[in-house]
Amino acid sequence: MRRSRLLMGVGLLLGSASAAVAQQQAPKPNEPFSRANIVLVQTPVRPDSVLTQLKQHLTSHGFTIDSLDATRGLLTTKVVVPAQRPQEQMKLRAVQVTDGWKLTGLFTLEGPGRGNATAFPAQFLGLENAPDKIAFREVEALARTIPRGTLSYNRAKVRFGALTKLEEALKMVW
Repeated sequence: MRRSRLLMGVGLLLGSASAAVAQQQAPKPNEPFSRANIVLVQTPVRPDSVLTQLKQHLTSHGFTIDSLDATRGLLTTKVVVPAQRPQEQMKLRAVQVTDGWKLTGLFTLEGPGRGNATAFPAQFLGLENAPDKIAFREVEALARTIPRGTLSYNRAKVRFGALTKLEEALKMVW
């Protein structure tokens, strides 16, 4: 009897511990998780107002707008190689999707050859000053400017790597 109570107590402790571990491992959709590379924003605000707010935020923070298409609900920033400012190293993209907005980005680092650069997808990974996390924080800051927005995070497969030409990486959408 005493042994069964002891085993039952150990079982309850192990069950509680494994439930706690499972809760810690399961990412919350409203918080970034390791390797998240997409920020989704749901908002009741009209798309033209969202685009205006995004454009205003980006230009006030030193980014150059590359494309703005109100019909498609698309806004991107321009990458310059060689970059003179950190904002020229990042391509941020906001696209209207069926249930809100999807924001992604990438960070470029110029290589040893003039005009060559490597693109790192923005993702929640590594140290705060890592290129991919710097870009992710910019994407997240941009997402937070969307009025009355509710943020969630996701991960998509990125189809480029360090050997992909920068021009190709800039065109890819994930």
